Amino acid sequence: MIASLLYASTAAEGLDSADVFKIVEDSSRRNPARDVTGFLIFDGSQFLQYVEGPQEALDGLLDVLNHDRRHHSVRVLHRAESEQRLFPRWAMRRAGATAEQELDTIRTARLPVGMMAEIDRFGTRRRAA
Repeated sequence: MIASLLYASTAAEGLDSADVFKIVEDSSRRNPARDVTGFLIFDGSQFLQYVEGPQEALDGLLDVLNHDRRHHSVRVLHRAESEQRLFPRWAMRRAGATAEQELDTIRTARLPVGMMAEIDRFGTRRRAA
């Protein structure tokens, strides 16, 4: 079984686009060794991230995330398990307002309903800002 989780967090004061690209770059490099895949959405002040992989790897990643000073107030929104990965080729993909191909892929994936509702809600808030 593949575990997955969706979490939200608040960006640290002064975090900019270069910092977010560095997060994605570092995650893309480290996640294959962790056997973790997923995506990150950033709206300028909030992160929403979906990750999937072995449960132990996700638990370890959450511990790292809870100590990362680039964001705070990490909240796990949903957890799920599935037979297979939904994003096997995404070591870590940034899905922002200009990443329509990635956002379309996310919309057509078979994410659990609760996760997709959170992603849609996040996208609605991002467009309203």
